[in-house]
Amino acid sequence: MKIVNKIFLIIIFILLFIPVYWMLIGSFQDIYGVSIMPPKMIPNNPNIDNYSYLLKDNVFVWLKNTIIVVVGTVFLSVFLSSSAGYAFSMYKFKGKKLIFILFLSQMMIPRISLLIPLYVIIKNLGISGKISAVILPVAFSPVGIYLAKNYFDTIPKSIIESARIDGASEWRILKSIIIPVSKPIISALALFSSITSLQDYIWQSLVLMKTERQTLLVGLMKISMLRGGEAILGVNPIGRSFATGILLLIPLLVVFLTANKYFVENLGGAVKE
Repeated sequence: MKIVNKIFLIIIFILLFIPVYWMLIGSFQDIYGVSIMPPKMIPNNPNIDNYSYLLKDNVFVWLKNTIIVVVGTVFLSVFLSSSAGYAFSMYKFKGKKLIFILFLSQMMIPRISLLIPLYVIIKNLGISGKISAVILPVAFSPVGIYLAKNYFDTIPKSIIESARIDGASEWRILKSIIIPVSKPIISALALFSSITSLQDYIWQSLVLMKTERQTLLVGLMKISMLRGGEAILGVNPIGRSFATGILLLIPLLVVFLTANKYFVENLGGAVKE
Protein backbone atom coordinates (compact mmCIF):
# COMPACT_ATOMS: atom_id res chain seq x y z
CA MET A 1 0.00 0.00 0.00
CA LYS A 2 2.86 2.38 0.82
CA ILE A 3 4.46 1.71 -2.57
CA VAL A 4 1.18 2.52 -4.32
CA ASN A 5 0.91 5.79 -2.38
CA LYS A 6 4.47 6.74 -3.29
CA ILE A 7 3.86 6.00 -6.97
CA PHE A 8 0.65 8.06 -6.85
CA LEU A 9 2.49 10.99 -5.23
CA ILE A 10 5.27 10.79 -7.83
CA ILE A 11 2.71 10.89 -10.65
CA ILE A 12 0.96 13.90 -9.09
CA PHE A 13 4.32 15.66 -8.66
CA ILE A 14 5.24 15.05 -12.30
CA LEU A 15 1.89 16.35 -13.52
CA LEU A 16 2.25 19.49 -11.40
CA PHE A 17 5.88 19.99 -12.41
CA ILE A 18 5.35 19.75 -16.18
CA PRO A 19 3.88 23.29 -16.56
CA VAL A 20 6.75 24.76 -14.51
CA TYR A 21 9.31 22.83 -16.59
CA TRP A 22 7.68 23.96 -19.83
CA MET A 23 7.75 27.57 -18.59
CA LEU A 24 11.43 27.17 -17.64
CA ILE A 25 12.64 25.81 -20.98
CA GLY A 26 10.41 28.23 -22.87
CA SER A 27 12.10 31.14 -21.11
CA PHE A 28 15.43 30.11 -22.70
CA GLN A 29 14.11 29.95 -26.27
CA ASP A 30 13.40 32.44 -29.01
CA ILE A 31 10.09 32.73 -30.84
CA TYR A 32 10.93 29.89 -33.19
CA GLY A 33 11.84 27.49 -30.39
CA VAL A 34 8.61 28.14 -28.49
CA SER A 35 6.40 27.91 -31.60
CA ILE A 36 7.90 24.73 -33.03
CA MET A 37 5.60 21.73 -33.45
CA PRO A 38 5.84 19.17 -32.03
CA PRO A 39 7.31 20.89 -28.98
CA LYS A 40 10.73 19.80 -27.76
CA MET A 41 11.35 19.00 -24.12
CA ILE A 42 15.01 20.05 -24.46
CA PRO A 43 15.75 23.28 -26.39
CA ASN A 44 18.27 23.09 -29.22
CA ASN A 45 19.80 26.53 -28.86
CA PRO A 46 19.05 27.90 -25.38
CA ASN A 47 19.84 31.54 -24.71
CA ILE A 48 19.27 34.17 -22.05
CA ASP A 49 17.92 36.91 -24.31
CA ASN A 50 14.54 36.94 -22.55
CA TYR A 51 16.20 37.38 -19.16
CA SER A 52 18.60 40.01 -20.51
CA TYR A 53 15.63 41.99 -21.76
CA LEU A 54 13.90 41.84 -18.37
CA LEU A 55 16.90 42.26 -16.06
CA LYS A 56 17.90 45.79 -16.99
CA ASP A 57 17.41 49.42 -16.01
CA ASN A 58 15.36 49.53 -12.79
CA VAL A 59 15.41 45.87 -11.80
CA PHE A 60 17.61 46.42 -8.74
CA VAL A 61 15.44 49.35 -7.62
CA TRP A 62 12.37 47.12 -7.98
CA LEU A 63 14.11 44.36 -6.03
CA LYS A 64 14.93 46.80 -3.22
CA ASN A 65 11.32 48.00 -3.12
CA THR A 66 10.09 44.41 -3.07
CA ILE A 67 12.32 43.55 -0.10
CA ILE A 68 11.06 46.64 1.76
CA VAL A 69 7.44 45.73 1.03
CA VAL A 70 7.86 42.09 2.09
CA VAL A 71 9.81 42.87 5.28
CA GLY A 72 7.46 45.70 6.25
CA THR A 73 4.34 43.66 5.55
CA VAL A 74 5.64 40.61 7.41
CA PHE A 75 6.71 42.61 10.49
CA LEU A 76 3.50 44.65 10.75
CA SER A 77 1.15 41.79 9.86
CA VAL A 78 2.76 39.33 12.29
CA PHE A 79 2.72 41.94 15.06
CA LEU A 80 -0.94 42.85 14.55
CA SER A 81 -2.20 39.29 14.03
CA SER A 82 -0.28 37.76 16.95
CA SER A 83 -1.15 40.64 19.30
CA ALA A 84 -4.86 40.49 18.45
CA GLY A 85 -4.89 36.69 18.56
CA TYR A 86 -3.20 36.69 21.97
CA ALA A 87 -5.67 39.25 23.32
CA PHE A 88 -8.70 37.30 22.08
CA SER A 89 -7.30 34.07 23.49
CA MET A 90 -5.95 35.14 26.88
CA TYR A 91 -8.08 38.08 28.03
CA LYS A 92 -11.73 38.61 28.84
CA PHE A 93 -13.27 41.94 27.92
CA LYS A 94 -16.65 43.35 27.01
CA GLY A 95 -17.74 42.72 23.43
CA LYS A 96 -14.98 40.19 22.83
CA LYS A 97 -17.11 37.72 20.83
CA LEU A 98 -18.79 40.46 18.80
CA ILE A 99 -15.49 42.10 17.84
CA PHE A 100 -13.99 38.72 16.92
CA ILE A 101 -17.00 37.90 14.73
CA LEU A 102 -16.71 41.30 13.02
CA PHE A 103 -13.07 40.58 12.27
CA LEU A 104 -13.86 37.15 10.87
CA SER A 105 -16.73 38.50 8.77
CA GLN A 106 -14.19 40.39 6.70
CA MET A 107 -12.90 37.06 5.43
CA MET A 108 -16.09 36.76 3.38
CA ILE A 109 -15.60 40.10 1.60
CA PRO A 110 -13.71 39.80 -1.72
CA ARG A 111 -10.57 41.94 -1.65
CA ILE A 112 -11.22 43.31 -5.12
CA SER A 113 -14.48 44.89 -3.92
CA LEU A 114 -12.48 46.96 -1.42
CA LEU A 115 -10.03 48.46 -3.91
CA ILE A 116 -11.93 51.72 -4.43
CA PRO A 117 -12.58 52.40 -0.70
CA LEU A 118 -8.96 51.51 0.09
CA TYR A 119 -7.69 53.81 -2.64
CA VAL A 120 -9.84 56.69 -1.38
CA ILE A 121 -8.49 56.20 2.17
CA ILE A 122 -4.89 55.99 0.95
CA LYS A 123 -5.42 59.13 -1.15
CA ASN A 124 -6.88 61.04 1.81
CA LEU A 125 -3.96 59.96 3.99
CA GLY A 126 -1.59 61.44 1.44
CA ILE A 127 0.50 58.31 0.98
CA SER A 128 -0.63 57.31 -2.50
CA GLY A 129 2.36 56.28 -4.59
CA LYS A 130 4.48 55.46 -1.55
CA ILE A 131 5.68 52.06 -0.34
CA SER A 132 3.62 52.45 2.83
CA ALA A 133 0.46 52.53 0.69
CA VAL A 134 1.24 48.95 -0.35
CA ILE A 135 2.09 47.70 3.13
CA LEU A 136 -0.72 49.11 5.27
CA PRO A 137 -3.79 47.64 3.48
CA VAL A 138 -2.49 44.06 3.70
CA ALA A 139 -1.05 44.31 7.22
CA PHE A 140 -4.43 43.63 8.84
CA SER A 141 -5.29 39.98 8.26
CA PRO A 142 -8.50 38.44 9.68
CA VAL A 143 -7.18 35.01 8.69
CA GLY A 144 -3.96 35.68 10.59
CA ILE A 145 -5.88 36.76 13.70
CA TYR A 146 -8.01 33.62 13.51
CA LEU A 147 -4.99 31.33 13.17
CA ALA A 148 -3.13 33.13 15.98
CA LYS A 149 -6.08 32.87 18.36
CA ASN A 150 -6.51 29.16 17.68
CA TYR A 151 -2.82 28.59 18.26
CA PHE A 152 -2.73 30.54 21.55
CA ASP A 153 -5.80 28.60 22.69
CA THR A 154 -3.61 25.48 22.74
CA ILE A 155 -1.27 27.04 25.32
CA PRO A 156 -2.35 25.84 28.80
CA LYS A 157 -3.83 28.72 30.75
CA SER A 158 -2.45 27.18 33.95
CA ILE A 159 1.08 28.12 32.88
CA ILE A 160 0.07 31.76 32.42
CA GLU A 161 -1.80 31.85 35.72
CA SER A 162 1.13 30.29 37.59
CA ALA A 163 3.47 32.91 36.17
CA ARG A 164 1.10 35.70 37.22
CA ILE A 165 0.81 34.27 40.74
CA ASP A 166 4.61 34.22 40.97
CA GLY A 167 4.59 37.94 40.20
CA ALA A 168 5.65 37.87 36.57
CA SER A 169 4.59 40.90 34.56
CA GLU A 170 2.75 40.59 31.24
CA TRP A 171 5.93 41.54 29.39
CA ARG A 172 7.86 38.86 31.29
CA ILE A 173 5.21 36.28 30.40
CA LEU A 174 5.35 37.24 26.73
CA LYS A 175 9.15 37.20 26.66
CA SER A 176 9.76 34.01 28.65
CA ILE A 177 6.70 31.86 27.88
CA ILE A 178 4.64 32.98 24.90
CA ILE A 179 7.31 34.00 22.38
CA PRO A 180 9.48 30.86 22.76
CA VAL A 181 6.53 28.54 22.03
CA SER A 182 5.08 30.79 19.31
CA LYS A 183 7.78 30.38 16.66
CA PRO A 184 5.60 28.04 14.54
CA ILE A 185 2.64 30.43 14.36
CA ILE A 186 4.91 33.43 13.81
CA SER A 187 6.55 31.60 10.90
CA ALA A 188 3.17 30.61 9.48
CA LEU A 189 1.90 34.21 9.69
CA ALA A 190 5.11 35.44 8.10
CA LEU A 191 4.70 32.90 5.29
CA PHE A 192 1.13 33.96 4.52
CA SER A 193 1.83 37.70 4.69
CA SER A 194 4.95 37.48 2.54
CA ILE A 195 3.15 35.45 -0.14
CA THR A 196 0.30 37.97 -0.10
CA SER A 197 2.69 40.89 -0.59
CA LEU A 198 4.50 39.08 -3.41
CA GLN A 199 1.25 38.39 -5.29
CA ASP A 200 -0.69 41.62 -4.73
CA TYR A 201 -0.36 42.77 -8.33
CA ILE A 202 -3.65 44.64 -8.80
CA TRP A 203 -3.25 46.85 -5.73
CA GLN A 204 0.46 47.50 -6.26
CA SER A 205 -0.03 48.41 -9.92
CA LEU A 206 -2.89 50.74 -8.94
CA VAL A 207 -0.97 52.59 -6.23
CA LEU A 208 2.64 52.53 -7.47
CA MET A 209 2.54 54.51 -10.72
CA LYS A 210 6.10 55.87 -10.69
CA THR A 211 8.71 53.50 -12.09
CA GLU A 212 11.19 54.07 -9.26
CA ARG A 213 8.55 53.16 -6.66
CA GLN A 214 7.35 49.94 -8.29
CA THR A 215 8.02 46.44 -7.01
CA LEU A 216 9.56 43.57 -8.93
CA LEU A 217 6.09 42.14 -9.58
CA VAL A 218 4.70 45.31 -11.15
CA GLY A 219 7.86 46.24 -13.04
CA LEU A 220 8.45 42.84 -14.63
CA MET A 221 4.78 42.39 -15.50
CA LYS A 222 4.69 45.75 -17.30
CA ILE A 223 7.85 44.97 -19.25
CA SER A 224 6.60 41.51 -20.25
CA MET A 225 3.36 43.01 -21.58
CA LEU A 226 5.07 45.56 -23.82
CA ARG A 227 4.42 45.09 -27.53
CA GLY A 228 5.16 46.73 -30.86
CA GLY A 229 8.11 49.09 -30.90
CA GLU A 230 9.45 47.70 -27.63
CA ALA A 231 9.86 44.23 -29.06
CA ILE A 232 13.36 43.11 -30.00
CA LEU A 233 14.12 40.71 -32.82
CA GLY A 234 14.59 37.24 -31.36
CA VAL A 235 12.85 38.03 -28.08
CA ASN A 236 9.30 36.76 -28.31
CA PRO A 237 6.43 37.86 -26.04
CA ILE A 238 5.74 34.26 -25.01
CA GLY A 239 9.31 33.57 -23.94
CA ARG A 240 9.41 36.93 -22.20
CA SER A 241 6.29 36.02 -20.25
CA PHE A 242 7.80 32.63 -19.36
CA ALA A 243 10.96 34.34 -18.07
CA THR A 244 8.85 36.75 -16.02
CA GLY A 245 7.00 33.82 -14.44
CA ILE A 246 10.27 32.11 -13.49
CA LEU A 247 11.74 35.28 -11.98
CA LEU A 248 8.60 35.91 -9.94
CA LEU A 249 8.49 32.28 -8.82
CA ILE A 250 11.95 32.41 -7.24
CA PRO A 251 11.03 34.71 -4.30
CA LEU A 252 7.95 32.59 -3.56
CA LEU A 253 10.07 29.42 -3.46
CA VAL A 254 12.65 31.06 -1.19
CA VAL A 255 9.97 32.26 1.23
CA PHE A 256 8.13 28.94 1.27
CA LEU A 257 11.24 26.77 1.73
CA THR A 258 12.45 29.03 4.53
CA ALA A 259 9.20 28.95 6.51
CA ASN A 260 8.02 25.46 5.55
CA LYS A 261 9.60 23.72 8.55
CA TYR A 262 7.89 25.95 11.12
CA PHE A 263 4.66 25.97 9.12
CA VAL A 264 4.42 22.18 9.40
CA GLU A 265 5.21 22.35 13.11
CA ASN A 266 2.38 24.83 13.57
CA LEU A 267 -0.16 22.18 12.57
CA GLY A 268 0.55 20.37 15.82
CA GLY A 269 -0.34 23.24 18.14
CA ALA A 270 1.79 24.75 20.88
CA VAL A 271 2.37 22.89 24.14
CA LYS A 272 0.25 20.31 25.89
CA GLU A 273 -0.60 20.03 29.55
